[in-house]
Amino acid sequence: MGVYDILKEWGVKNYRVIDRQAIKEITLGASILATGGGGDPDIGLLWAYKVLDEGKEIVMVDPMDVPDDILAASPACLGSALCLTEKPPSSKVLTIAIDALQKYMGKNLKATIPLECGGVNSILAYAAAGEYGVPVVDVDGMNRAFPELQMTSWVTHGVHASPTVSVDDRENITVIDTLDNDHVAEMIARKVAMAYGGISWVATYPMSGKELKETSILNSQSIAWEVGKAVFAAREKHADLIEEMLKALRQVRNVEGYKIFKGKIIDIGREFGSESTKGFTLGKIIMEGINEYKGSIAELNFQNEWLIVKVDGVVKCLPPDLIAVLDSETGEPIRTDIMKYGYRGTIVVLPAHERMRTPKGIETFGPRYFGYDLDYVPVEELNQR
Repeated sequence: MGVYDILKEWGVKNYRVIDRQAIKEITLGASILATGGGGDPDIGLLWAYKVLDEGKEIVMVDPMDVPDDILAASPACLGSALCLTEKPPSSKVLTIAIDALQKYMGKNLKATIPLECGGVNSILAYAAAGEYGVPVVDVDGMNRAFPELQMTSWVTHGVHASPTVSVDDRENITVIDTLDNDHVAEMIARKVAMAYGGISWVATYPMSGKELKETSILNSQSIAWEVGKAVFAAREKHADLIEEMLKALRQVRNVEGYKIFKGKIIDIGREFGSESTKGFTLGKIIMEGINEYKGSIAELNFQNEWLIVKVDGVVKCLPPDLIAVLDSETGEPIRTDIMKYGYRGTIVVLPAHERMRTPKGIETFGPRYFGYDLDYVPVEELNQR
């Protein structure tokens, strides 16, 4: 059974065929929304290109068209973004993980769902969908990227990460099943990734179509797609890349984003994916203002992704709200794993999706979880004062 047989069985006539241009646009948009993380987007992009070049089709469906009783799951990578760049995967890792999950569940996947918005983890779901002849669903678990497995709208709305299957490129397989204890699942998955050499490939968050619709960030891939389209269009007409991106977000999400700083990196403190950092890339950067921000200083802390930003000592954004540092000339995100002294960029902050802003969400991935002695304040309030 192929993807169109599945759509016929579901009675779905409205779907979107994802071609090379669409993948390129979605990858850029997802990378921007990935808050400095998400890994090297070229890995996800080339993976999806390979699937398309083999004549396989990638089709995206609206979540509301997914039957309640089907099984869906997320193929993804977990670990240090730097290790991912240094250890590019074989083409078999996701197949091994998905096959092992299907065997453990005793049921075949009928759809894939991106784990997060990220240059790798969004697009892996598209590539896997093409490989298995199933649709990819227009959802994810964050509409941004976060460093830990349990930091999703799925967990905060009652769906669990177990079972998770973790593999490496030597075809080692680990099945992690901690029932409803998602924090323990994260800790085990992290240790497994470290044992594998810093990066692992997972099939995770198996859920029903009903659970998918009730707990996901709905239409998150369309949001990323519109962001990517806007930046590519702005490049072609030499328009203001940042303003065009923010305009696209107003149209597709009806939210206001804020450009809060423009500057260059003058200091970096960073630790890469070691045992002492539990496989995360941790640190802080200092940016010196340029142009209209000359004389101001921005500080950004990160754990794989940007977490908190201050301008002249004043907090401008806290998790789960989004921070993006974008190249002012290209709109490309400056990721935490590639930034260097002297890089110039514009800092943009955005509201998290409402399904990420619940009390359970703030407890699970708000500022206090990351060790900051700060209560969560929405980015709109921080930047309208």
